[in-house]
Amino acid sequence: MGEGHLKSIVQITGDEGFCSYCDEEGLTLSIEEVADLVERAFEEHYERTATEPDGFEYAMSREVGWDRDGEEAKWVILSAADVSEEIAEDIRSVLEDRHYDHDLTQMGEECPFSDESHYAEKNAGHGEFLVLWNDFERGLKTQSRFFSPSAKLVLDQIFNGVSELRTTSRAPVVVTVGPAMPITNLYRARVFEGEDDELAEALKAPWKHLGTPPTEAASAGRMNARGIAVFYGARDADTALSEVRPPVGSKVALAVFSIIRPLRLLDLTALRSVSASGSIFDPATIVQMQRSNFLEVLSHLMSRAVMPHEEVSEYLPTQAVADYLANEARLDGMIFPSVQTGQESSNVVLFHHAARVEEIELPKGTELDVQLVTRDSDDFYPDYRVWETVPLPTEQVEPMNRASHWMFGMDHPFDHDLDTRAPTLRIDLESIQVHHVRAVTFNAPSHKVTRRRLQKGGDVPND
Repeated sequence: MGEGHLKSIVQITGDEGFCSYCDEEGLTLSIEEVADLVERAFEEHYERTATEPDGFEYAMSREVGWDRDGEEAKWVILSAADVSEEIAEDIRSVLEDRHYDHDLTQMGEECPFSDESHYAEKNAGHGEFLVLWNDFERGLKTQSRFFSPSAKLVLDQIFNGVSELRTTSRAPVVVTVGPAMPITNLYRARVFEGEDDELAEALKAPWKHLGTPPTEAASAGRMNARGIAVFYGARDADTALSEVRPPVGSKVALAVFSIIRPLRLLDLTALRSVSASGSIFDPATIVQMQRSNFLEVLSHLMSRAVMPHEEVSEYLPTQAVADYLANEARLDGMIFPSVQTGQESSNVVLFHHAARVEEIELPKGTELDVQLVTRDSDDFYPDYRVWETVPLPTEQVEPMNRASHWMFGMDHPFDHDLDTRAPTLRIDLESIQVHHVRAVTFNAPSHKVTRRRLQKGGDVPND
């Protein structure tokens, strides 16, 4: 036997003896024992194909003939176990005798593992993962909105070893972003409605007002509960604008934020093609295949469109997953498809511990002024400018690092407002733009509604 896992089983459980196939002494298994292993593998990974064409195939077979799907059982065994044709045939014969049913044979039914039976690989399905997820969702929505030990056990099974997972193209599902990486910056937008006072304040200190919101202003989102401040950004400017869904007549301030230290993000899109290779004779392989199939489903569930009136309940599972990934898997955030752009581009969420924007320190006494419009001879037009008026060099007092104030008795060492997180983002002050929303377009295919009037008891028309 050349198959790696089968060889390992022989090494562990085999008995010293004489092999009648290779005429050598060594560790051996009986043909019946090998047949047991093959039978279990077939139950999990293969299915017997139909002996007759279905309706469509039958119609086609009248013109081009019909070939049964799959391969003969002997050849499937030979390929899977990497054994000789003689051994494969003996295994098949043992299994045929084991499954033989005289009554079925008399009725013309094909027995499993008969010499004419054909087998093909079958979809592994989702196993228990989809059931566990549905129970997890139901528990959060109807029983307890707190992260319970049972919820953690479910997510442990789903995300165990997620950092080591690879796609079928060998790409990692956990990617590193930041300096010298493929993703070095993010776009973030904020909507301003009504008077321009709030916009003016934001332009004075954009690192504070366009970046991660303060805790008291952090509303619930797809990946965060209310009061948990995270950073939502996009890979490009158009996506950032789309995601904030600005109303017509509003203004949107948009800025670029550089990622200033390496971060590890789970790419939800990559979960749609997780590789699950392994020996079909290893019981763990089917579980990995089922998890791979489920992760594809989970990727779509976590990035699907949610109606505004359902957000409170429908965001509970994704919020719990984000909390788990941040605190248990020790990831810094996620990359996920943008619903607002039809999943053609990506958003990024940085979890709270990785969402701090670096403050830009201004000399003490700096005065900030903002201009929003300029007037010419005919009318006013937008003209956004920010002036920083700093004191004369002899008047300047360098700003003191707040984290060291308490050392000099200026603040209590246990100041609850002190942010000890390492900065992750730095705003590019030259990138800031203000967009005036004049119109919104939609991608909304139309579907005709047909209406007919019928007499009771009459035939239903086919059109």
